Amino acid sequence: MNIFTGTYFSVYLSTNYGSNWTSINAGLNRSVYSLATSFDGTSGTNIFAGTIFGGVFLTTNNGTSWTAVNSGLSYENDYIYSLAILGQYIFAGTLNLDGGVWRRPLSEMVTSVEINFETFPTQFVLEQNYPNPFNPSTKITWQSPVGSYQTLKVYDILGNEVATLVDEFKPAGSYEVEFNASNLSSGTYFYQLQSGSFIESKKMILLK
Repeated sequence: MNIFTGTYFSVYLSTNYGSNWTSINAGLNRSVYSLATSFDGTSGTNIFAGTIFGGVFLTTNNGTSWTAVNSGLSYENDYIYSLAILGQYIFAGTLNLDGGVWRRPLSEMVTSVEINFETFPTQFVLEQNYPNPFNPSTKITWQSPVGSYQTLKVYDILGNEVATLVDEFKPAGSYEVEFNASNLSSGTYFYQLQSGSFIESKKMILLK
């Protein structure tokens, strides 16, 4: 699970619940005052950084690179006091002589993503793997109505865990993973999706 925090001097990323932090400032040469994130099933986490006299910056690759996205602001180098995301829009509160609140569609900034909340799943659904029986690979798909920490694991007939396919936070959306069982013996296996109190398992058969 990725955690982001902004400080006056940097944006930091932790991939182990805060035990270690890494600066992710490539292309972000301003002091950071506010952060906002959006999630989607295509590009994952989009991070917006509000800076002091630098406007708004965006990264879609966990901070590997940042791009200024200041079209529409009163000044290109605005002081961004606060950021908030609501629905399909991002709102920026500015702090200057003619400061105010500015709104811009997310689709104008994250051009590779089409955000359509009406198409989000309404409930958790774990589909039957395909193909089934399989050898040696099969695909597993599921739908998540909310963003949550999710695990997808595979067990043998005795209940022993043989593979972990997913173990991370997932935004609302539809997902697919491929399970390769080339190192396993023929037989019956079970895959289980868990998110909070939701748990569902399905059976699949490996034939070699």
